[in-house]
Amino acid sequence: MNGLQLSLGSSWFWGLVALVAVLCGVGAVLFFRFVPVTRADVPAVTTRFAAGDTELAGGFYAVRPLEAVDLSALERQISQTARSRRVSGSLDDLPLVFVHRSLVWGFPDVTQVWVEGDFVHIYSHLVYGGSDLGVNRDRMVGWFEALGI
Repeated sequence: MNGLQLSLGSSWFWGLVALVAVLCGVGAVLFFRFVPVTRADVPAVTTRFAAGDTELAGGFYAVRPLEAVDLSALERQISQTARSRRVSGSLDDLPLVFVHRSLVWGFPDVTQVWVEGDFVHIYSHLVYGGSDLGVNRDRMVGWFEALGI
């Protein structure tokens, strides 16, 4: 029989499968690295937690007494975090919302900071996926250690 035959044993077939897989992987990486994250993409926080730290699926939630936190210093610390940018908010217009991107893949995480009563609430979570592998907790603990809170 003349012409190309589709056979699972053909090396060109497996080469084509590998090429398609690589192109899909590159497409996914480009999507996560360049997809914009705006204030509209940041979900409203509907659950509040008591003072302390709470690990959540895909994120981390911390509540600190307002008198223990210098909001201006916290804002600077978050702003100076590598691969981070402010999406919205200011000290005069809370909440502060920041997007952080992972080094290699560019996966976005979002941090929100606001004041309720006598407490500062800080919630950092992933945008896509189900697990952040503790990255948000580690980032937030680093801020707290740097600020002594």
